[in-house]
Amino acid sequence: MKTILKTLAVACALSTSAGVMANNLDSEQQRYVYDIQEIGADQQANFATPQAFITTELVRGWILDGAKSAIKGGVKDFLKGMLFGSEPTGPQIVRLHEEDLQRIEQLVSGVVITDAVYSLKSDLAAFGTTFDYYQDSLNGTNFDSAILASLLQYVNSLQHHRAYDANYNSNAYALTTSYSTMATLNLAVLTERHVKGFLSASYVKYQAGLMADKLSQLGNLVNTRAARLGGVRMIGSRCWDIRDFSELKSTELHTDQIADYSDAENMPMAPLDCIYIASFPGKSSRFFNASQMGDIHAEEAAYEWLMQMRAEYRTEIKGADFDEVVSKLRSL
Repeated sequence: MKTILKTLAVACALSTSAGVMANNLDSEQQRYVYDIQEIGADQQANFATPQAFITTELVRGWILDGAKSAIKGGVKDFLKGMLFGSEPTGPQIVRLHEEDLQRIEQLVSGVVITDAVYSLKSDLAAFGTTFDYYQDSLNGTNFDSAILASLLQYVNSLQHHRAYDANYNSNAYALTTSYSTMATLNLAVLTERHVKGFLSASYVKYQAGLMADKLSQLGNLVNTRAARLGGVRMIGSRCWDIRDFSELKSTELHTDQIADYSDAENMPMAPLDCIYIASFPGKSSRFFNASQMGDIHAEEAAYEWLMQMRAEYRTEIKGADFDEVVSKLRSL
């Protein structure tokens, strides 16, 4: 099977300081991820990723790439060597998913981790434990195929969990990156059943397509949500706003928040004391002085900042690899 792990350069791309940080660790502190296939000591350095840089995005990419290679390559085992660090794979996946949920909880207004999500987390924890049972069974002398059937039940339950149902959970959109992880884990189990002779390649691809459709639906919910967040308004004595510029307290006008466009073209000029304010939940508002910048430039700058905040929000909620996951699920 072709390797499902990226080289050290892939992880280092996540941070320009990756090499420095890795060099500062002694041999006992450094934990690595190795290729799914056994490789020689002289090759390990080329297929090692520092543990600190393992993210759900990387894990999803490795599984998706590995599944595609396994389906085409006709291997006998897929899950046996799937290791993402020195700790057991199942608990590590659970930990990474938990970290993602906590990050999303901080970004989204409203409670994300509801009873439905707690149930989801519980099912994932059970999957992680069963996943380790399966790997141990594969590495032992008495393989228990019933564990693979249990894994299938878990991923089916996770795929159709009510936490991802927008009709049940109003914050289902916030679990888009979570569903990406669930979809790849589901694919990993389906691929294992395929290489063991229980499922056809066409069925695995069909299920992957269904999960891509569901993921796209969640992504569209994120897009709709982001488009409604934030806004731009004007204040000033002649900015056609109900609030007079004199009412704007000086404490609101921080120098680091007012864009300086003193050298910009000021035509057409805006009325004196006219300011555009761009706001977005969780971010400090930005002020753009139309009297200095010109009305058109100030308005464009305000909306440019707002669009940037919405784009960053979409990426945070959907995951930086959202489009890649959807594409790979549809192109096995």
